[in-house]
Amino acid sequence: MITNINKPQAIEIDEKILLYSGEIDIKYTIEHLLDKKPIIISGFYSEGLFLLKEIHKYLKLNLPNKSFKEQQAYRAEFFKLSNLILLEVVNQKLLVKKSPSIGWLKKLYPENNHFYLSFPQIQGMNSSWQWYEKGISIPVLRNKIHPYYGIYFPTR
Repeated sequence: MITNINKPQAIEIDEKILLYSGEIDIKYTIEHLLDKKPIIISGFYSEGLFLLKEIHKYLKLNLPNKSFKEQQAYRAEFFKLSNLILLEVVNQKLLVKKSPSIGWLKKLYPENNHFYLSFPQIQGMNSSWQWYEKGISIPVLRNKIHPYYGIYFPTR
């Protein structure tokens, strides 16, 4: 049995946080994120994807992205802003509508019934769960491998 798993840290929230749905002005939402204030996606999972796209648009307009240093700064800012977008997890399921079912939530957080994770962490967990369930074919092996969360596996 694996005892130490490098899983995303569950976020506990005590203060009042802006709930984002598609009805809230995107400019206001991005300004809120720029002030380093987190938001919670409250409607549909796809609203988080839309918000990530809008952050990219905003950064492309406001940050130069030509040199290597500029690209690093762009990626760092995107990382900061995107990790302020949170999803609520209740009873090991995402609370938003039309969200993927991620088995890692049950396996990695069996004792925690209410917490938050950042949207990029959820995306990573979703991808990892897909690989775990479906398996990955590696040409030199006869069978598929089913990598556990956090395990590096070669894809080429």
